[in-house]
Amino acid sequence: MTAMSRLAVFGATGLTGGLVVQQALAQGHTVSALVRDPNRMTLTHPRLTVIAGDPTLLRDVERCVHGADAVIHCLGIGGKGDGKPTSLISGSVKVVLAAMRRYGVPRIVCMSNVGAGDSGTWFAARIIIPLFLRWLVPIVDDKNRMEAALKESSVEWVSVRLPNIVEGPVKPCRVSADGRSIGLSITSESAALFLLEQVSSDKYLRRAPSVSN
Repeated sequence: MTAMSRLAVFGATGLTGGLVVQQALAQGHTVSALVRDPNRMTLTHPRLTVIAGDPTLLRDVERCVHGADAVIHCLGIGGKGDGKPTSLISGSVKVVLAAMRRYGVPRIVCMSNVGAGDSGTWFAARIIIPLFLRWLVPIVDDKNRMEAALKESSVEWVSVRLPNIVEGPVKPCRVSADGRSIGLSITSESAALFLLEQVSSDKYLRRAPSVSN
């Protein structure tokens, strides 16, 4: 990947996605951001292109992905969601992967959750989430489907599993392969920076590291 890349960003109006865009522009990258409501994108920059569209529709996704060197997928359902099953994230990522194959985009970095796969502790997976964080269950289920789609694809991918994201500046991060030796939260600036770093780093390629402060 070149030092200055052309990035396609999904979820750019969210807390972390918005910071990914800001940090990417500050580092000299060019960004195309697909958003449902352009009015929510208050940032303007000569190297930022905001595209109105649906992140699950191929024709809209292709407009954002075409010409990119890499994709950063930060799409979320917003807050805790409604507790109902969802396929928004996995569905969007599958469409993005199809667009990447068509246009030869080599890499995607996705925002996932601690709890996806086998990450996290047995106590959290079997007790805390089912009993006290039940709203998280459908979100993690969807991230599992997302990660399955990544593993089945031929592109370069990194799925970054994050705990609770809180507003705050960049802080030192802890990275774990299994999510069992990390903290309970990560600042939004730290999460955004880690996601952005994976565009040019091969350290966690085709892996799903868990990251916290």
